[in-house]
Amino acid sequence: MTNTQLRIVSALVLLGLVLACLWFGFFFTVLFIGTAGVLIIDEIVTNFFKRKRFKTRYFLAQALFVVPFLFFNLVEKSPGYDSIFINAAIVVNILLMVFLFRRQLKPAGFTFYSSKYSPLTGLFILLPMMALTSLLSSTLWRELMAVLLLINFGMDTGAWFFGRKFGKHKLWPAVSPNKTIEGLIGGIFVSSIAGSLCWWAFISRPDLKHFAVFAVLGLLSQIGDLIQSKIKRFFEIKDSSSLIPGHGGVYDRLDSLLFLTPFFALALAHLN
Repeated sequence: MTNTQLRIVSALVLLGLVLACLWFGFFFTVLFIGTAGVLIIDEIVTNFFKRKRFKTRYFLAQALFVVPFLFFNLVEKSPGYDSIFINAAIVVNILLMVFLFRRQLKPAGFTFYSSKYSPLTGLFILLPMMALTSLLSSTLWRELMAVLLLINFGMDTGAWFFGRKFGKHKLWPAVSPNKTIEGLIGGIFVSSIAGSLCWWAFISRPDLKHFAVFAVLGLLSQIGDLIQSKIKRFFEIKDSSSLIPGHGGVYDRLDSLLFLTPFFALALAHLN
């Protein structure tokens, strides 16, 4: 089986899991998202920070995610708490964008301090995951999840297709050598169309505002991918893990989605 075939099979299996969780409802979706968060923290702590599993720092990082995640989703679920997590996640995203565009930042200093405070990985993953589960408060949460996933998937697929077919100008070789400006433009176009069509099919008729917002969200999805690429370069690793055949780790698959979700959750207030 070629690598492309392996990627397709893995993607279909993951899609099946996502659809199954959405079908079975709130609890299974929360469980699936929470499990993904645990796996991402495991990848970051062990593969980025080189910390051993089942040590104090590892358990603390997991606890800082699992305990509030379960409490605020299964015990004390409310729009007020959702808003706090969404806004906090956006603040973190702004700091991550500063990290991405700040060229003077030294890899050695970044890796040292982030590794030193590795337990905070739990909070780092908690915020976007809570922004994601905030969508479950809506009566149309399945439809909103579909729109979000199509924007994210459309950006990745459009960038890959247009980059391969028309890509001639490198986007940012120092961070991600394979990405092109043509791929970026194509991905933004596809994510805007895909999101708008999904919104039309399941929620309401979109207008130009929807196309524009979904295009911006597609761009933000790409920025999230670039941020993770820079982080991996700083830590000198290719993939967050080898858990998903042909794709790498869970963090590799969800990096742009985690970055995108808080902005999507905030944008919903202006789209309905």
